[in-house]
Amino acid sequence: MLDQYAPYVWASYAIFVAMLVWDYLIPRLRLRRTRRAIAIRMKREATRKPGGTP
Repeated sequence: MLDQYAPYVWASYAIFVAMLVWDYLIPRLRLRRTRRAIAIRMKREATRKPGGTP
């Protein structure tokens, strides 16, 4: 009887671990993408002519 629940339990553990990994990775990927975008924007603004229109 207990063997009937094993697939459900293991699937639940797998989903739980997948969500933990997701919650760990997604904010870090977003932060890296945002930092890269800021760096590109700063580089672009640094190459503009001084005294240009804002």
